[in-house]
Amino acid sequence: MVRSWDVAGDLPPIDVRPLLPGERAKLLGLLGSLKSSDWSRPTVCPGWNVHDVALHLFGNDIGRLGRLASSEARSGRLDFLALADLIEQSNEDWVRTTRRIPHPLLVEFLAFTGPRVDAAFAQLDMGAEGVAVAWTGTGPSPYWLDIAREYTERWAHHQHIRQALGKPELLGRRWLHPVLAAFMRALPLAYESIPAPFDTRVAVAVDGPAGGRWLLRRGDERWCLIPDDGRPAGTEVRLGQDFVWRLWTRLVTVEEVEASIAISGDENLGIPAARAVAVMTTKL
Repeated sequence: MVRSWDVAGDLPPIDVRPLLPGERAKLLGLLGSLKSSDWSRPTVCPGWNVHDVALHLFGNDIGRLGRLASSEARSGRLDFLALADLIEQSNEDWVRTTRRIPHPLLVEFLAFTGPRVDAAFAQLDMGAEGVAVAWTGTGPSPYWLDIAREYTERWAHHQHIRQALGKPELLGRRWLHPVLAAFMRALPLAYESIPAPFDTRVAVAVDGPAGGRWLLRRGDERWCLIPDDGRPAGTEVRLGQDFVWRLWTRLVTVEEVEASIAISGDENLGIPAARAVAVMTTKL
């Protein structure tokens, strides 16, 4: 069994808190420039337009500012599909009940809640127990991983809005590399059922300015992320930065981007990396 807390300890923590105000400012600048008709443009999120995605982001802020009581969802005691179903239903309920919020007021609300969420995050002990990140394993997760997951969701939904509007995505290294670094924490769980001899290594490389190379090693009890020492691995998987985040958030399928996935070595050890999931979804 892969435990989130153990995975969080494989590599040094990521502190994405300094990125949050800048990402929010770019989103607010974009939303503040929209015409009324732009808000109704459909996004890749099924059934949601630009207004709906922005409402969802506002709902995330409200949730972060509310009381984080102990619960099965917080502590990671629900299985993945049960938790994903709960989250998806809660998200739909929120968006449906808040659609009457007018566009200008929604932008004001996001501008109001953002700094308060950032201030709340600034006070946290990043090594303490936060909200469980179930796509990294079972059980609780430290706050640094919880907030990194929060950033990946904000960043991804921001890109959904930009895609719907035909605007350039935030694919620079400053914005995208931390998303990829957080998503890599999904790999030990993706390999949970994959047998291999002790010390087998699989490298996962993301090509592009925001990319990098991450290394998985089969340990005594599970697959672990280890610091990249630059040595060749028995199996190496290469993915493009333009599609890997869509692949791992289930916006595209492996079959749709198969021609762009390069696997050298044992293909059976490479495919799980392409099928990793770094979002809470029932579409596995």
